[in-house]
Amino acid sequence: MTHGGARHRPSIQKKCPCGSGKKEKNCHGLRRGAAPVEVASRPLPAGSGPMLQKVTEKPMAELHPWGMPGEEHKVIVAPIFKGGESDPKKINIGGERGRYKVQFLLSRPGYPISKEREHQFIDNLVGESHIRIVKPEAERRMEDPEQILIQALGKNFKYLGSANKDGFLGKFVAELEADNAQAAENEAYGSLAPFLSAWSVNLDVPISVETIQVTNLTTQVSSLRVHTPHFDMNFGGGTPPFFVDDFCQYASIYREGLNTNSSFYRYLCFFKIIESVIARRGRQAGEKRAAGQEPRTPYERIPQKKEELIALLNCLYTWRKGWDEMTLVQVFPPEILGRKITAILVDHLRPLRLGIAHGLLEPGEITIVLDKIEHIQQVNKWLPLCRICARWMLLNEFPRECSIGMK
Repeated sequence: MTHGGARHRPSIQKKCPCGSGKKEKNCHGLRRGAAPVEVASRPLPAGSGPMLQKVTEKPMAELHPWGMPGEEHKVIVAPIFKGGESDPKKINIGGERGRYKVQFLLSRPGYPISKEREHQFIDNLVGESHIRIVKPEAERRMEDPEQILIQALGKNFKYLGSANKDGFLGKFVAELEADNAQAAENEAYGSLAPFLSAWSVNLDVPISVETIQVTNLTTQVSSLRVHTPHFDMNFGGGTPPFFVDDFCQYASIYREGLNTNSSFYRYLCFFKIIESVIARRGRQAGEKRAAGQEPRTPYERIPQKKEELIALLNCLYTWRKGWDEMTLVQVFPPEILGRKITAILVDHLRPLRLGIAHGLLEPGEITIVLDKIEHIQQVNKWLPLCRICARWMLLNEFPRECSIGMK
């Protein structure tokens, strides 16, 4: 029936971006007030990656959610000199051909030098290791050594190793010519890492690089590797659901992935969850076919639009209040937008997993050098997406077990 010529049409109900197949209004819905923090849209230097930019009067940063918690980022500081360069848009923070200073801060695994929510540049900081290279500071005399010098074979730069007050090796510093900051870091790390690994084998002690700082000695632009801290959560209380064995198996791997400080191992944990959920769905579909039923196999597809990506993240992390541009680019590389997780697994995630597995898990000779920074960079690129996909699939696979209230 029509009234006054007006035709009543049912409104189109959007499916929830979580992939449950339900209507959005009956599932997670779009959380209001969760708009991302807008950032400058000017072009970024090649290789600099996503970032938040802000000019401050003091060397400080505001504390607010940024990036994926627990994953690696870079903090970049560019000085603005009085009477000189005053427009931060003109500073090439990625760097150009010139001389760079690369610093490696060492720490004992499990005992980091920096605090969880404290990101400080390491110019005046010396770390810690299990290798004593000189006498304790109180016992050193003028004729005693205080540092060590390493010359990498075939390189025109040297590493200066410094000891802390107790005499333990805590830092390496090198100065070299490079095309940009990333090239300087790659060159310096690639030459130093074999020394560290060889010492680790011979001395049977871990040697951990906690962070790396790269400084352009011409512009004084500095970058520092940091890990975004995790959120502090409030326990929701209430009666928890009964946890089935299947869920406990997956949850244990997820926790193992979050607990480790090895990006390679964390990647393997989250990849295993994705791969296993796909196999689980295939088994359940086969069982339904055998029982004469028509299986309905769910799948997840990465959205293409920015607002849909934010809606998906809101479904996966209901307690987070906003998403910045850096997180979106870090988690969702442009080449995977609009694609199913199963296709992303085949084209991007599995080849990387196979490369790691051939080096660590498969029988036969070792064919990969984990010291190479390009391998570390590849893992760090795909790790946030791998983690998001694992979480997404677990929430769809075990909605009851994943309903514990936290905020």
